Amino acid sequence: MNNLVRVQLYLNPENLSLVDEVAKDLKVSRSQIIRDAVTAAVDKYSETVRLIKMKTKPNLKLWMDMAGIEKSKTGTVGLNVDEIY
Repeated sequence: MNNLVRVQLYLNPENLSLVDEVAKDLKVSRSQIIRDAVTAAVDKYSETVRLIKMKTKPNLKLWMDMAGIEKSKTGTVGLNVDEIY
């Protein structure tokens, strides 16, 4: 293993039960599940920090248009969707 540092943390009982269940199903240690979860969370938070610190903000409208998410031209898309089906 890499050089690991021992830390103490507190989990609520429900989360600890879930961690233990996943660890048992995957046949890995509780510690490995927690390390993996921390790594995933830190990656997400780091990306958020990177976006916050960007000098030029991404063009959100462009991304929404590319994803097909845009404001309804009629303003009644939610009302008309049932008529389609």
